[in-house]
Amino acid sequence: MSSFQGQMAEYPTISIDRFDRENLKARAYFLSHCHKDHMKGLRAPSLKRRLECSLKVFLYCSPVTKELLLTSPKYRFWENRIITIEIETPTQISLVDEASGEKEEVVVTLLPAGHCPGSVMFLFQGSNGTVLYTGDFRLAKGEASRMELLHSGGRVKDIQSVYLDTTFCDPRFYQIPSREQCLRGILELVRSWVTRSPHHVVWLNCKAAYGYEYLFTNLSEELGVQVHVDKLDMFKNMPDILHHLTTDRNTQIHACRHPKAEECFQWNKLPCGITSQNKTALHTISIKPSTMWFGERTRKTNVIVRTGESSYRACFSFHSSFSEIKDFLSYICPVNVYPNVIPVGLTVDKVMDVLKPLCRSPQSVEPKYKPLGKLKRARTIHLDSEEDDDLFDDPLPTPLRHKVPYQLTLQPELFSMKALPLDQPELRQSPGGCKAESVWSPSLANFIDCEESNSDSGEELETPPPSLQGGLGPSTLVQQNADPDVDIPQWEVFFKRRDELTELDTLSGRKSPPEKTLLSSTRADSQSSSDFEIPSTPEAELPTPERLQCLYGKLATGQSIVVEKRKCSLLDS
Repeated sequence: MSSFQGQMAEYPTISIDRFDRENLKARAYFLSHCHKDHMKGLRAPSLKRRLECSLKVFLYCSPVTKELLLTSPKYRFWENRIITIEIETPTQISLVDEASGEKEEVVVTLLPAGHCPGSVMFLFQGSNGTVLYTGDFRLAKGEASRMELLHSGGRVKDIQSVYLDTTFCDPRFYQIPSREQCLRGILELVRSWVTRSPHHVVWLNCKAAYGYEYLFTNLSEELGVQVHVDKLDMFKNMPDILHHLTTDRNTQIHACRHPKAEECFQWNKLPCGITSQNKTALHTISIKPSTMWFGERTRKTNVIVRTGESSYRACFSFHSSFSEIKDFLSYICPVNVYPNVIPVGLTVDKVMDVLKPLCRSPQSVEPKYKPLGKLKRARTIHLDSEEDDDLFDDPLPTPLRHKVPYQLTLQPELFSMKALPLDQPELRQSPGGCKAESVWSPSLANFIDCEESNSDSGEELETPPPSLQGGLGPSTLVQQNADPDVDIPQWEVFFKRRDELTELDTLSGRKSPPEKTLLSSTRADSQSSSDFEIPSTPEAELPTPERLQCLYGKLATGQSIVVEKRKCSLLDS
């Protein structure tokens, strides 16, 4: 039985499934389905007077619920005050206070609840957040994920609160067979009985006037036998259901009701009063669909259990099981959850202890969701330089081409560089040149593809002078003190006469200190003398620093160097 008082904390001017006491002041009413525990005060004189004094108060429900409600004369006074909303159709409603003129806009969406014909859940969206009222519901595991209007942008909507059907929020009802499984069990029992003879009859002992239509229609369709009920007026506008029902007692499946139906059956008499057909006594069995009875069993049972000589219990539930409730709530992941029903033997606190861990923290702005793939985490590297560095510290994907250490490409006659100790890297602007925006650190070498230096890429700083485009093209400054294990291009690749080149580190006969080695603007991309030396030719004089500077400039630009005594070219262009 529902214990919901009718009002939600987020939208207190709305009343749902409760129409008495404080709810008489509501600006709008909502009815999830036509079961009596959800209709308290709906036909009370106090509510009738409220409608007579107001022109803007309406009852909102599904079209099926309206049809079922108005079949009873007791609710006919609602006929002009009911507004139906189609399933899965977001509808904007104005909540108007007739005394002050204050108005609040709310968008409401009806979602199928799977409880009985016409039953729905209400999804409210407005200035106070998104709220879901489930009413009574039975949703299988994973069914919420297929409801499109519970989602927005590919993820579950940010739902603030859920007012939840907790009828079976009890570990005793952890697993309840699905309706399909229950239907198959009942169908086999009924078929095995009614096929014995035309005088073998089944009585479905259903406690509610409506709600078992799923069972009736499927049995009728499978066996070709109409189900006897007391009245058909509530289904007169529902041909899909009406076709499977009848008021003719001469049928083999009965769902008729009587206040003393149990006593009637003990005397082999159906609630409708029939005991025989064509003066032949009937052979009757009763099947009572229920869930509570099965939850009280200490051992696992079958879907159908024989409880007497001619009586059976069949597991059949209109409400979600304990595991289905947990699955639904963990998927929706609201901030708050409020139970609409307190299971027998439990308290509100015990129910909340079960539900609260399935909610998300109120500090979380957006609901949690699982990404479709793995994402790499961005991490900032702190360098000595004040300039920005790359966002990602992961190595670049391995290219198919040959790799060399990252090199800073400088154009001749644009930069001048002074070789400084590695712990104090610095680029200085030369006259007429551009200032470098960042400094490359040898300790953080990135590897990139070895590409042609005369590429048409837009990343080139400036097109080199025509006089330098032939031969080697723009020169490249090679990393100092590079790892000897790294496979870097050798100088021999760029020269034809390999036999004339040896270790260049001995050219000057001594290693010059890095802080005194200067590179002019005409050889900005050549290596310092500490990187290579050429052994002295016998009887040759030691070159002066000015002479070496000139030779290095010619080497960097690909010019020929002629030794006067030998009269031969050291390098072939």
